[in-house]
Amino acid sequence: MTHPSSLLARAALGALALGALTSVGCVRRYSQPSPEEPHADVQIRVVHHATLGTNVDEIVTINGEAVTLSEGGGGVRQGTMRVRPEGLQYGFETEFYHFIQTQEWRTVYDTQRYQCGYNRQGPVYCTRQVPRQQLVTVTQRVSDGGCGAALDQVPYAGAVYLVQYEFAGVGQCQATCQRLVQDANGQMQATQCGATEPAPASQFPPSSGYVSEVVPAGQAGGTAGGEVIIQQQ
Repeated sequence: MTHPSSLLARAALGALALGALTSVGCVRRYSQPSPEEPHADVQIRVVHHATLGTNVDEIVTINGEAVTLSEGGGGVRQGTMRVRPEGLQYGFETEFYHFIQTQEWRTVYDTQRYQCGYNRQGPVYCTRQVPRQQLVTVTQRVSDGGCGAALDQVPYAGAVYLVQYEFAGVGQCQATCQRLVQDANGQMQATQCGATEPAPASQFPPSSGYVSEVVPAGQAGGTAGGEVIIQQQ
């Protein structure tokens, strides 16, 4: 059976514009299919190999909808969720930043009351806004750089996947996808996502959650040259 998907990883999309991540609160949250609907199980992992600043903004999306991940140790965040067997695009955006304070002259306005005439009761008073210059403290956000990556996938219903995003520096990141298949001994083995991956035996996965431990060649949490060990919870 030929898989109707094509996998496209677009890594290192460059540093992000400042406003790209600050609007995260406006992004709709990803809505999972119900356990009764055809779906695949996908574990999403975010791994940081570098820290550029004191603060970080990061968003993970599926088809433009935000995904919430749990914080883990060693710069890793992850979460397992159900996805529909249709065209998906995973998006990852990371930006590190810090704040600085500067002194700037600003125009401020004081309300001034003055006599502007008379009536039968006596003097009439009016108010006006009088400008003046004042030295104020301004807090500014400064970007330390970031990166973004995207990955396209059409998952099989009943399959289990690991989608991993790794950040290594400014313009240095990648998103990868692996299909997790149970072998004859009951062990989960990883294979590349795409047209060559085998069809699952069942249209509905166990949805019990998987914990992936990536043993890298040289970098903790990495995938390049590493072995993926999957344990079912």
